Amino acid sequence: MGFVIKKTMAPLAIMLVVPLAIIAINWHWQPESLNNTSKYFFFITETASFPWAIITSTVFFILFCYLMPNKTKTKIIALWFCLICAILGGQIVKTIIKSLTAESRPYVLWMSKEFHLDDKQFYLLPKSEKQQFISEKLNNSDTIPKWLGKHWQSETGYSLPSGHTLFSATWAFLAITLLGFRRHYIIVNAIIIWALLIEISRLALGMHSPIDLLFGILLAWVISLICYFYSQKWHIVD
Repeated sequence: MGFVIKKTMAPLAIMLVVPLAIIAINWHWQPESLNNTSKYFFFITETASFPWAIITSTVFFILFCYLMPNKTKTKIIALWFCLICAILGGQIVKTIIKSLTAESRPYVLWMSKEFHLDDKQFYLLPKSEKQQFISEKLNNSDTIPKWLGKHWQSETGYSLPSGHTLFSATWAFLAITLLGFRRHYIIVNAIIIWALLIEISRLALGMHSPIDLLFGILLAWVISLICYFYSQKWHIVD
């Protein structure tokens, strides 16, 4: 176990670069941050959004199965169960933490100042009323594009930790621990880069603060270590 912790330290440091750099420069999301690349980040973030995240997970599961050495039916079932527990378990834990921390999203903080609504009052509204509020306020906005307003309407919950970051970072750490960096470094690097782009997208679209990302990454790291422990116990990996 000590070896795999050491093996994941460098990738963990790389994953933490984005939130720590943003904290260091004291950057906060504002509509002025939106530019021509913002919609590309939206497409990237959608790969970790429901329902597209199911397709992403299915692709990764097939990839993991294909690259698994000495495949057997028992190993594939055990791998499927392990991955399901890691991804769904992480999202359940994330939901519980969000309800406890009750942190407002950056776009909610911006809207509360722009439209004179206390952000705490916003979160007391039913989801349908939150969506209606966003729709009405941004209907003729020259600042916020319609596609982003719709994205905000689909995600009106609390902010900390970032579920998208947790999802993508979990897959990245699972690729490192279960696939092995040296054996499949191109694929593992590709998944790490995707996870980093997800992090940036969550900041760029006003969905999360760097602290949200940081907690999501650390939670993903812990989950991947637990998953690796059981993967060894169930002889999924050597």
